[in-house]
Amino acid sequence: MDAQPVIAPVVISGGGLVGALAALLLARAQPQWQIHVLEPNEQGPAQDQRVIALAAATVELLQQHGLWAELAQQSCGIEHIHVSDRQQLGMTRLHAQQHGVAALGQVIAAAQLNQVLYQACQQQANIVWHSGARFISTGAERDYREVVFEQHGETHQLRTQLLVGADGQRSEVRSQLGIQITSTDYQQVGIVGILHLQNSLNGWAYERFTDSGPIALLPMTNNRASLVWSVNPAMAEQLQHCDEASFVRQCQQAFGYRAGLFSGIEQRAHYPLQLHLAEHSLAHRALLIGNASHTLHPIAGQGFNLGVRDAIALRDSLACSDDAGSYRSVSGYWQLRAADYRTIIGLTDGLVRGFSNQLWPLTAVRSIALFGLDQLGPVRNQFARQTMGFKA
Repeated sequence: MDAQPVIAPVVISGGGLVGALAALLLARAQPQWQIHVLEPNEQGPAQDQRVIALAAATVELLQQHGLWAELAQQSCGIEHIHVSDRQQLGMTRLHAQQHGVAALGQVIAAAQLNQVLYQACQQQANIVWHSGARFISTGAERDYREVVFEQHGETHQLRTQLLVGADGQRSEVRSQLGIQITSTDYQQVGIVGILHLQNSLNGWAYERFTDSGPIALLPMTNNRASLVWSVNPAMAEQLQHCDEASFVRQCQQAFGYRAGLFSGIEQRAHYPLQLHLAEHSLAHRALLIGNASHTLHPIAGQGFNLGVRDAIALRDSLACSDDAGSYRSVSGYWQLRAADYRTIIGLTDGLVRGFSNQLWPLTAVRSIALFGLDQLGPVRNQFARQTMGFKA
Protein backbone atom coordinates (compact mmCIF):
# COMPACT_ATOMS: atom_id res chain seq x y z
CA MET A 1 0.00 0.00 0.00
CA ASP A 2 1.10 3.61 -0.59
CA ALA A 3 2.49 5.16 2.60
CA GLN A 4 0.66 8.45 2.15
CA PRO A 5 -2.67 8.04 0.30
CA VAL A 6 -3.36 10.85 -2.15
CA ILE A 7 -6.37 12.99 -1.28
CA ALA A 8 -8.44 13.95 -4.32
CA PRO A 9 -11.73 15.81 -4.66
CA VAL A 10 -13.08 13.27 -7.20
CA VAL A 11 -12.11 9.77 -8.33
CA ILE A 12 -13.97 8.40 -11.37
CA SER A 13 -13.89 4.66 -11.94
CA GLY A 14 -14.22 4.10 -15.69
CA GLY A 15 -12.79 6.13 -18.56
CA GLY A 16 -15.31 5.25 -21.26
CA LEU A 17 -17.57 7.77 -22.97
CA VAL A 18 -19.49 8.95 -19.92
CA GLY A 19 -16.59 8.69 -17.46
CA ALA A 20 -14.19 10.62 -19.71
CA LEU A 21 -16.79 13.30 -20.46
CA ALA A 22 -17.59 13.70 -16.75
CA ALA A 23 -13.90 14.04 -15.93
CA LEU A 24 -13.40 16.68 -18.62
CA LEU A 25 -16.44 18.75 -17.62
CA LEU A 26 -15.51 18.63 -13.93
CA ALA A 27 -11.85 19.46 -14.56
CA ARG A 28 -12.78 22.52 -16.61
CA ALA A 29 -15.42 23.67 -14.13
CA GLN A 30 -13.07 23.25 -11.14
CA PRO A 31 -9.52 23.87 -12.48
CA GLN A 32 -8.10 23.87 -8.94
CA TRP A 33 -9.22 20.26 -8.41
CA GLN A 34 -7.35 17.12 -9.43
CA ILE A 35 -9.72 14.64 -11.05
CA HIS A 36 -8.47 11.04 -11.00
CA VAL A 37 -9.72 8.53 -13.59
CA LEU A 38 -9.23 4.78 -13.13
CA GLU A 39 -9.34 3.10 -16.56
CA PRO A 40 -8.68 -0.66 -16.87
CA ASN A 41 -7.67 -0.37 -20.53
CA GLU A 42 -3.90 -0.06 -20.78
CA GLN A 43 -3.58 1.47 -24.23
CA GLY A 44 -5.53 4.61 -25.01
CA PRO A 45 -9.28 4.99 -24.55
CA ALA A 46 -11.68 2.20 -23.66
CA GLN A 47 -12.62 0.03 -26.65
CA ASP A 48 -16.19 0.53 -27.90
CA GLN A 49 -17.49 -0.99 -31.13
CA ARG A 50 -20.91 0.68 -31.11
CA VAL A 51 -22.34 3.23 -33.51
CA ILE A 52 -24.22 5.80 -31.47
CA ALA A 53 -26.75 8.55 -32.12
CA LEU A 54 -25.82 11.81 -30.43
CA ALA A 55 -28.81 13.97 -29.55
CA ALA A 56 -28.68 17.59 -30.73
CA ALA A 57 -28.10 18.76 -27.15
CA THR A 58 -25.11 16.41 -26.83
CA VAL A 59 -23.62 17.79 -30.06
CA GLU A 60 -24.16 21.33 -28.75
CA LEU A 61 -22.24 20.45 -25.57
CA LEU A 62 -19.33 19.02 -27.59
CA GLN A 63 -19.28 22.19 -29.70
CA GLN A 64 -19.14 24.36 -26.58
CA HIS A 65 -16.06 22.49 -25.40
CA GLY A 66 -14.25 22.61 -28.73
CA LEU A 67 -14.58 18.88 -29.33
CA TRP A 68 -17.01 18.72 -32.23
CA ALA A 69 -14.85 20.15 -35.04
CA GLU A 70 -12.67 17.05 -34.92
CA LEU A 71 -15.72 14.78 -35.11
CA ALA A 72 -17.89 16.64 -37.60
CA GLN A 73 -16.27 15.18 -40.72
CA GLN A 74 -16.72 11.64 -39.38
CA SER A 75 -20.38 12.00 -38.44
CA CYS A 76 -23.64 11.86 -40.36
CA GLY A 77 -26.48 14.23 -39.50
CA ILE A 78 -30.02 13.08 -38.77
CA GLU A 79 -32.13 15.66 -40.57
CA HIS A 80 -35.39 13.70 -40.55
CA ILE A 81 -36.89 10.96 -38.38
CA HIS A 82 -39.61 8.63 -39.61
CA VAL A 83 -41.50 6.52 -37.05
CA SER A 84 -44.01 3.98 -38.32
CA ASP A 85 -45.82 0.75 -37.51
CA ARG A 86 -45.58 -1.65 -40.43
CA GLN A 87 -48.90 -2.62 -42.01
CA GLN A 88 -50.61 0.26 -40.18
CA LEU A 89 -51.43 3.72 -41.56
CA GLY A 90 -50.14 5.82 -38.68
CA MET A 91 -46.72 7.44 -38.87
CA THR A 92 -44.83 10.37 -37.38
CA ARG A 93 -42.20 12.49 -39.11
CA LEU A 94 -39.80 14.94 -37.51
CA HIS A 95 -37.75 17.43 -39.52
CA ALA A 96 -34.78 19.40 -38.21
CA GLN A 97 -35.78 22.52 -40.13
CA GLN A 98 -39.16 22.61 -38.40
CA HIS A 99 -37.43 22.68 -35.02
CA GLY A 100 -34.83 25.30 -35.84
CA VAL A 101 -31.77 23.04 -35.81
CA ALA A 102 -29.40 21.89 -38.53
CA ALA A 103 -29.82 18.27 -37.42
CA LEU A 104 -31.92 16.41 -34.87
CA GLY A 105 -28.81 14.44 -33.97
CA GLN A 106 -25.58 13.01 -35.34
CA VAL A 107 -24.50 9.41 -35.94
CA ILE A 108 -20.89 8.55 -35.15
CA ALA A 109 -18.71 5.59 -34.26
CA ALA A 110 -18.30 5.43 -30.49
CA ALA A 111 -14.58 4.69 -30.92
CA GLN A 112 -14.06 8.04 -32.65
CA LEU A 113 -15.81 9.96 -29.89
CA ASN A 114 -13.89 7.93 -27.31
CA GLN A 115 -10.59 8.93 -28.92
CA VAL A 116 -11.43 12.65 -28.94
CA LEU A 117 -12.54 12.59 -25.29
CA TYR A 118 -9.45 10.62 -24.29
CA GLN A 119 -7.11 13.08 -26.02
CA ALA A 120 -8.88 16.02 -24.40
CA CYS A 121 -8.46 14.39 -20.97
CA GLN A 122 -4.75 13.81 -21.65
CA GLN A 123 -4.33 17.48 -22.46
CA GLN A 124 -6.23 18.68 -19.38
CA ALA A 125 -3.58 19.45 -16.76
CA ASN A 126 -5.75 18.67 -13.73
CA ILE A 127 -6.89 15.21 -14.89
CA VAL A 128 -4.77 12.31 -13.62
CA TRP A 129 -5.46 9.36 -15.93
CA HIS A 130 -4.50 5.98 -14.44
CA SER A 131 -4.16 3.59 -17.42
CA GLY A 132 -4.43 -0.11 -16.67
CA ALA A 133 -5.99 0.66 -13.28
CA ARG A 134 -8.65 -1.74 -11.98
CA PHE A 135 -10.93 -0.60 -9.16
CA ILE A 136 -10.93 -3.14 -6.31
CA SER A 137 -12.77 -1.79 -3.28
CA THR A 138 -13.91 1.22 -1.32
CA GLY A 139 -14.60 2.05 2.31
CA ALA A 140 -16.39 5.07 3.73
CA GLU A 141 -15.31 7.47 6.44
CA ARG A 142 -17.19 10.59 7.48
CA ASP A 143 -15.17 13.05 5.38
CA TYR A 144 -13.75 10.87 2.61
CA ARG A 145 -13.76 7.52 0.86
CA GLU A 146 -10.87 5.12 0.66
CA VAL A 147 -10.45 3.78 -2.88
CA VAL A 148 -8.23 0.77 -3.54
CA PHE A 149 -7.14 -0.08 -7.08
CA GLU A 150 -4.64 -2.33 -8.79
CA GLN A 151 -2.26 -1.05 -11.46
CA HIS A 152 0.60 -2.94 -13.11
CA GLY A 153 0.47 -5.65 -10.46
CA GLU A 154 0.68 -3.23 -7.53
CA THR A 155 -2.06 -2.15 -5.14
CA HIS A 156 -2.63 1.58 -4.64
CA GLN A 157 -4.87 3.64 -2.43
CA LEU A 158 -6.55 7.02 -2.85
CA ARG A 159 -8.61 9.10 -0.49
CA THR A 160 -11.34 11.09 -2.17
CA GLN A 161 -14.20 13.35 -1.26
CA LEU A 162 -16.36 11.71 -3.95
CA LEU A 163 -16.19 8.37 -5.77
CA VAL A 164 -18.03 8.28 -9.12
CA GLY A 165 -18.91 4.91 -10.61
CA ALA A 166 -18.85 5.21 -14.41
CA ASP A 167 -17.77 1.61 -14.92
CA GLY A 168 -20.65 0.29 -16.99
CA GLN A 169 -23.47 -2.19 -16.71
CA ARG A 170 -21.42 -4.67 -14.63
CA SER A 171 -20.24 -1.90 -12.30
CA GLU A 172 -17.83 -3.05 -9.60
CA VAL A 173 -18.32 0.27 -7.81
CA ARG A 174 -22.07 -0.39 -7.61
CA SER A 175 -21.39 -3.86 -6.26
CA GLN A 176 -18.94 -2.56 -3.65
CA LEU A 177 -21.46 0.07 -2.52
CA GLY A 178 -24.02 -2.69 -1.98
CA ILE A 179 -26.50 -1.15 -4.42
CA GLN A 180 -28.87 -3.67 -5.98
CA ILE A 181 -30.24 -3.49 -9.49
CA THR A 182 -33.73 -4.25 -10.74
CA SER A 183 -33.90 -5.87 -14.16
CA THR A 184 -36.65 -6.19 -16.72
CA ASP A 185 -36.10 -8.83 -19.38
CA TYR A 186 -37.97 -7.79 -22.53
CA GLN A 187 -37.53 -11.28 -24.02
CA GLN A 188 -35.88 -9.67 -27.01
CA VAL A 189 -32.41 -9.84 -28.55
CA GLY A 190 -30.81 -6.84 -30.20
CA ILE A 191 -29.06 -7.49 -33.50
CA VAL A 192 -26.72 -4.68 -34.50
CA GLY A 193 -24.58 -4.21 -37.58
CA ILE A 194 -23.71 -1.94 -40.49
CA LEU A 195 -26.11 -2.29 -43.41
CA HIS A 196 -24.95 -1.55 -46.95
CA LEU A 197 -27.63 0.17 -49.04
CA GLN A 198 -28.19 0.68 -52.72
CA ASN A 199 -28.83 4.38 -52.06
CA SER A 200 -28.03 6.84 -49.27
CA LEU A 201 -30.61 7.48 -46.55
CA ASN A 202 -30.04 11.21 -47.22
CA GLY A 203 -30.24 12.16 -43.56
CA TRP A 204 -33.30 10.05 -42.74
CA ALA A 205 -33.41 7.89 -39.61
CA TYR A 206 -36.11 5.24 -39.30
CA GLU A 207 -37.80 3.57 -36.36
CA ARG A 208 -40.03 0.86 -37.83
CA PHE A 209 -42.22 -1.34 -35.62
CA THR A 210 -42.70 -4.76 -37.20
CA ASP A 211 -44.15 -8.16 -36.33
CA SER A 212 -40.66 -9.39 -35.45
CA GLY A 213 -39.77 -6.31 -33.36
CA PRO A 214 -38.66 -2.70 -33.89
CA ILE A 215 -36.01 -1.98 -36.51
CA ALA A 216 -33.98 1.22 -36.34
CA LEU A 217 -31.85 2.51 -39.21
CA LEU A 218 -29.48 5.42 -38.61
CA PRO A 219 -27.85 7.21 -41.57
CA MET A 220 -24.11 6.80 -42.09
CA THR A 221 -21.70 7.90 -44.79
CA ASN A 222 -20.99 5.92 -47.98
CA ASN A 223 -24.49 4.46 -48.46
CA ARG A 224 -24.47 2.71 -45.10
CA ALA A 225 -26.83 2.57 -42.12
CA SER A 226 -26.45 1.52 -38.52
CA LEU A 227 -28.94 -1.28 -37.85
CA VAL A 228 -30.56 -2.11 -34.51
CA TRP A 229 -33.13 -4.91 -34.91
CA SER A 230 -35.01 -6.27 -31.90
CA VAL A 231 -36.30 -9.83 -32.29
CA ASN A 232 -37.43 -12.70 -30.08
CA PRO A 233 -34.77 -15.17 -28.89
CA ALA A 234 -35.82 -17.95 -31.30
CA MET A 235 -35.58 -15.67 -34.31
CA ALA A 236 -32.28 -14.27 -33.05
CA GLU A 237 -30.85 -17.79 -32.89
CA GLN A 238 -31.90 -18.44 -36.47
CA LEU A 239 -30.55 -15.09 -37.73
CA GLN A 240 -27.28 -15.56 -35.88
CA HIS A 241 -26.46 -18.67 -37.88
CA CYS A 242 -27.72 -17.68 -41.32
CA ASP A 243 -25.41 -16.40 -44.04
CA GLU A 244 -25.17 -12.77 -45.10
CA ALA A 245 -27.53 -13.03 -48.08
CA SER A 246 -30.23 -14.73 -46.02
CA PHE A 247 -29.89 -12.21 -43.21
CA VAL A 248 -30.18 -9.24 -45.58
CA ARG A 249 -33.21 -10.80 -47.28
CA GLN A 250 -35.02 -11.36 -43.98
CA CYS A 251 -34.18 -7.90 -42.71
CA GLN A 252 -35.49 -6.35 -45.95
CA GLN A 253 -38.67 -8.41 -45.69
CA ALA A 254 -39.24 -7.27 -42.09
CA PHE A 255 -38.50 -3.58 -42.71
CA GLY A 256 -39.94 -3.15 -46.19
CA TYR A 257 -38.61 -0.91 -48.96
CA ARG A 258 -39.15 2.56 -47.53
CA ALA A 259 -35.35 2.98 -47.17
CA GLY A 260 -34.57 1.35 -50.51
CA LEU A 261 -32.71 -1.89 -51.15
CA PHE A 262 -30.34 -3.49 -48.64
CA SER A 263 -27.26 -5.02 -50.27
CA GLY A 264 -25.06 -6.31 -47.44
CA ILE A 265 -24.33 -6.46 -43.72
CA GLU A 266 -21.12 -6.34 -41.69
CA GLN A 267 -20.11 -6.32 -38.02
CA ARG A 268 -23.14 -8.30 -36.90
CA ALA A 269 -23.50 -8.75 -33.14
CA HIS A 270 -26.23 -9.93 -30.76
CA TYR A 271 -27.05 -9.04 -27.18
CA PRO A 272 -30.08 -9.50 -24.87
CA LEU A 273 -32.32 -6.46 -24.45
CA GLN A 274 -33.02 -5.68 -20.83
CA LEU A 275 -33.68 -2.69 -18.61
CA HIS A 276 -31.25 -2.48 -15.68
CA LEU A 277 -31.81 0.19 -13.05
CA ALA A 278 -29.82 0.73 -9.89
CA GLU A 279 -32.26 0.81 -6.97
CA HIS A 280 -30.61 4.12 -6.09
CA SER A 281 -27.68 6.00 -7.60
CA LEU A 282 -26.33 7.62 -4.43
CA ALA A 283 -24.36 6.43 -1.42
CA HIS A 284 -22.26 8.17 1.22
CA ARG A 285 -19.70 10.20 -0.78
CA ALA A 286 -20.39 8.15 -3.91
CA LEU A 287 -22.72 8.14 -6.90
CA LEU A 288 -23.31 6.22 -10.12
CA ILE A 289 -23.58 7.63 -13.64
CA GLY A 290 -24.14 6.22 -17.14
CA ASN A 291 -24.67 2.50 -17.55
CA ALA A 292 -23.59 1.87 -13.96
CA SER A 293 -26.87 3.53 -13.01
CA HIS A 294 -29.12 2.70 -15.97
CA THR A 295 -28.99 0.47 -19.04
CA LEU A 296 -31.93 1.04 -21.38
CA HIS A 297 -33.49 -0.68 -24.37
CA PRO A 298 -31.98 0.96 -27.51
CA ILE A 299 -35.40 2.03 -28.78
CA ALA A 300 -35.37 5.80 -29.46
CA GLY A 301 -31.58 5.87 -28.90
CA GLN A 302 -31.70 7.54 -25.49
CA GLY A 303 -29.25 5.51 -23.35
CA PHE A 304 -25.94 7.27 -24.03
CA ASN A 305 -27.54 10.70 -24.15
CA LEU A 306 -29.04 10.10 -20.71
CA GLY A 307 -25.49 9.36 -19.51
CA VAL A 308 -24.27 12.60 -21.09
CA ARG A 309 -26.83 14.50 -19.04
CA ASP A 310 -25.56 12.65 -15.95
CA ALA A 311 -22.12 14.13 -16.64
CA ILE A 312 -23.56 17.61 -17.16
CA ALA A 313 -25.57 17.44 -13.93
CA LEU A 314 -22.50 16.23 -12.04
CA ARG A 315 -20.56 19.24 -13.26
CA ASP A 316 -23.40 21.63 -12.43
CA SER A 317 -23.96 20.23 -8.93
CA LEU A 318 -20.23 20.51 -8.10
CA ALA A 319 -19.39 23.74 -9.95
CA CYS A 320 -19.51 25.90 -6.80
CA SER A 321 -18.79 23.17 -4.24
CA ASP A 322 -15.81 23.13 -1.89
CA ASP A 323 -16.58 19.52 -0.87
CA ALA A 324 -17.43 17.29 -3.83
CA GLY A 325 -18.85 14.50 -1.71
CA SER A 326 -20.92 16.50 0.75
CA TYR A 327 -24.57 15.61 1.23
CA ARG A 328 -25.55 18.91 -0.35
CA SER A 329 -23.48 18.22 -3.48
CA VAL A 330 -24.58 14.61 -3.93
CA SER A 331 -28.26 15.27 -3.24
CA GLY A 332 -28.09 18.30 -5.52
CA TYR A 333 -26.95 16.02 -8.33
CA TRP A 334 -29.96 13.75 -7.88
CA GLN A 335 -32.37 16.68 -7.80
CA LEU A 336 -31.09 17.58 -11.26
CA ARG A 337 -31.47 14.03 -12.57
CA ALA A 338 -34.57 12.44 -11.03
CA ALA A 339 -37.21 13.93 -13.34
CA ASP A 340 -35.19 13.20 -16.49
CA TYR A 341 -34.76 9.57 -15.42
CA ARG A 342 -38.49 9.16 -14.88
CA THR A 343 -39.33 10.74 -18.23
CA ILE A 344 -36.83 8.94 -20.45
CA ILE A 345 -37.01 5.53 -18.77
CA GLY A 346 -40.80 5.76 -18.85
CA LEU A 347 -40.71 6.75 -22.53
CA THR A 348 -38.43 3.90 -23.65
CA ASP A 349 -40.12 1.27 -21.49
CA GLY A 350 -43.55 2.37 -22.69
CA LEU A 351 -42.49 2.25 -26.34
CA VAL A 352 -41.07 -1.26 -25.95
CA ARG A 353 -44.16 -2.60 -24.23
CA GLY A 354 -46.67 -0.73 -26.37
CA PHE A 355 -45.13 -1.65 -29.72
CA SER A 356 -44.28 -5.27 -28.90
CA ASN A 357 -47.91 -6.34 -28.74
CA GLN A 358 -49.56 -7.28 -32.03
CA LEU A 359 -53.16 -7.63 -30.77
CA TRP A 360 -55.52 -5.78 -33.12
CA PRO A 361 -57.04 -3.25 -30.65
CA LEU A 362 -53.61 -2.12 -29.53
CA THR A 363 -52.20 -1.85 -33.07
CA ALA A 364 -55.17 0.36 -33.99
CA VAL A 365 -54.55 2.62 -30.99
CA ARG A 366 -50.84 2.83 -31.90
CA SER A 367 -51.68 3.83 -35.44
CA ILE A 368 -54.00 6.58 -34.23
CA ALA A 369 -51.38 7.78 -31.73
CA LEU A 370 -48.66 8.01 -34.39
CA PHE A 371 -51.03 9.81 -36.76
CA GLY A 372 -52.03 12.23 -34.00
CA LEU A 373 -48.41 12.90 -33.06
CA ASP A 374 -47.67 13.72 -36.70
CA GLN A 375 -50.59 16.13 -36.96
CA LEU A 376 -50.51 17.88 -33.55
CA GLY A 377 -47.71 20.44 -33.71
CA PRO A 378 -47.31 21.22 -29.96
CA VAL A 379 -47.23 17.53 -28.99
CA ARG A 380 -44.82 16.74 -31.83
CA ASN A 381 -42.57 19.64 -30.78
CA GLN A 382 -42.45 18.39 -27.20
CA PHE A 383 -41.61 14.86 -28.37
CA ALA A 384 -38.90 16.23 -30.69
CA ARG A 385 -37.28 18.28 -27.93
CA GLN A 386 -37.21 15.22 -25.68
CA THR A 387 -35.49 13.12 -28.34
CA MET A 388 -33.01 15.97 -29.01
CA GLY A 389 -32.12 16.08 -25.30
CA PHE A 390 -33.53 19.56 -24.66
CA LYS A 391 -36.02 20.41 -21.93
CA ALA A 392 -39.51 20.14 -23.32
